[in-house]
Amino acid sequence: MESSMTVKKAIHYNVIQNILRYYECPDTCKAYCCKNGRVHMLEDEFRFLTEKDQEKAKNIISDSNIPHLYMMNTPCSFLNMIDRCDIYDKRPTVCGLYPFKVNNSGVSLGLQPCPLGFLIIRDFSSWIMDTISRSNIPEDEKAGKIKEWQNNLDSYETELSEFHIKPILKEMQIPFDELDILSMFLFSKNALKNIPLCTPTL
Repeated sequence: MESSMTVKKAIHYNVIQNILRYYECPDTCKAYCCKNGRVHMLEDEFRFLTEKDQEKAKNIISDSNIPHLYMMNTPCSFLNMIDRCDIYDKRPTVCGLYPFKVNNSGVSLGLQPCPLGFLIIRDFSSWIMDTISRSNIPEDEKAGKIKEWQNNLDSYETELSEFHIKPILKEMQIPFDELDILSMFLFSKNALKNIPLCTPTL
């Protein structure tokens, strides 16, 4: 049985937190992830929520497909009347990870284009395109790669416009090593601008 601490280490959870600290959910966010998403949790997280509020925890069921994994029936019962999380500092790993999502590759995470996720996708794409523009590859190849990334960004923007109605979203796959570099890039970028860190509100 894996603990949440073990899982967090495997999925580079701290790196994700270092990325998310530079962003906050827009005022237009209606907590669709908490209302419609599949919120899974590990056994130690389930036990904590049960101790926190036994009545609200009744909305959590055992995942019949995976032992020691639990799932919150949507909408999440810990979402309050103003669409904010009542257990934010102690929320399950999958919630702290969002809009990043675990996949089966073991080498990357998916990033969904929710209102917050698209801001990260836009910055990631901008960083990649800037890196390509300063590379030593032939100019025609450089232009083609930049155009491909711009087209990808445009498609994610379209995906964002349908975020609240689509049951399955297109995800950008970001390798763990590029997450590390993105985290360092954001740190340098915001340090130079002297921008205060954001604290997500969901």
